[in-house]
Amino acid sequence: METTLESIPKDVMATPPAEVLRVDGVRVAYGQSEVIPGLSFQAHANEIVAVMGRNGMGKSTLLKALIGMLPIRAGRVELLGRDLTKLESHERVAAGLAFVPQGRMIFPTLTVEENIQTGLRSHGGVPDEIYDFFPVLAQMRKRRGGNLSGGQQQQLAIARALASNPKVL
Repeated sequence: METTLESIPKDVMATPPAEVLRVDGVRVAYGQSEVIPGLSFQAHANEIVAVMGRNGMGKSTLLKALIGMLPIRAGRVELLGRDLTKLESHERVAAGLAFVPQGRMIFPTLTVEENIQTGLRSHGGVPDEIYDFFPVLAQMRKRRGGNLSGGQQQQLAIARALASNPKVL
């Protein structure tokens, strides 16, 4: 069945998607060198936003600033209307923001299961849906993170971020 504008219920079309993330005039610098001179964008529910650019253009800097690893010199970051700008990284994660760092940054001496548990908001076992997304991790749950291949470590880093049940990844 083909979907046309006429076949979509009117109430679905009338309801704009909810704004989940708002970045407004964010400025980030390393010392006196301003890398991001004032960036604004929004991300809505079920929307994918891509940040693209050549090497050294500030993509990683932006993501590190959003999660709180780098200070924001000016501007504002909101998640579901809540201002995150002055919060610490762990508070941003608790609010629903998650980050998968470049280079994976897993804990190499912890097991796969222990690595994922570090992303959980409360104590307990790893949710089954995490292993459903990454079945290879289920098979290797007792293996140390440092003994995984690069691709498996990347899956582990994503699984750890998803374990926090984020609103934005």
